[in-house]
Amino acid sequence: MLTAAYVAFTLAQLAVAIWAFRLYRHRPSAGALALFLPIAALVWDNGVVAIGSLLGVGTLLQMLTYPRFIGHAFLTPIWTVTAVAFAGRAGALGSRHRAFESASWVLYALMVAYGVFDALVLLDLSPVRQADILYYTNVGGIPGPPAPAVVMVLVTIACGVLVLKAIRWPWMLAGALFMLVTAAIPTDLVGFVLSNSGEVVLGLALVLTERRLQQREGL
Repeated sequence: MLTAAYVAFTLAQLAVAIWAFRLYRHRPSAGALALFLPIAALVWDNGVVAIGSLLGVGTLLQMLTYPRFIGHAFLTPIWTVTAVAFAGRAGALGSRHRAFESASWVLYALMVAYGVFDALVLLDLSPVRQADILYYTNVGGIPGPPAPAVVMVLVTIACGVLVLKAIRWPWMLAGALFMLVTAAIPTDLVGFVLSNSGEVVLGLALVLTERRLQQREGL
């Protein structure tokens, strides 16, 4: 069951990543690039989990797992940059948009520093079998919810509210709220699938927002 779900997640993220890259090529910007990169990393992340039971416990699966945690450290919080950039392009930040965008990069750097320490310096891989999937998790990280992901979602929610007020576009906020709710679901089999679907939904919501902003800009 979970293997099929992760294959579906991988294919969904691949489709969203291709769309995000096309939008970036159509209108290159730091926010659009910051949107594309985590989605591309999630294709790898979900793909490795999907094939983990085929590879089994061992060096190969461990080697494929390391890029997952590098992506978590460097790319998970970068949607804070995307969210603030979208709010600025929607006209929700007024004349202060440059200051907010600079602040988003500072916040991103702080979250990367935290993530590098949590996901890489303290990395201690341990295999986990859940239903029909096998993957490695980090048992050496800081206990509790991952701060970079929490901060990213909260910033996206705040910016989603601003975008909703500025251009009557609800989907950025809806995607972020969906991810927040699904991340809090207990991790039984159904909860595990729903919590991971939050990444797909938020990524799609942000890609749709990029498309909407490009339409408003006449592109």
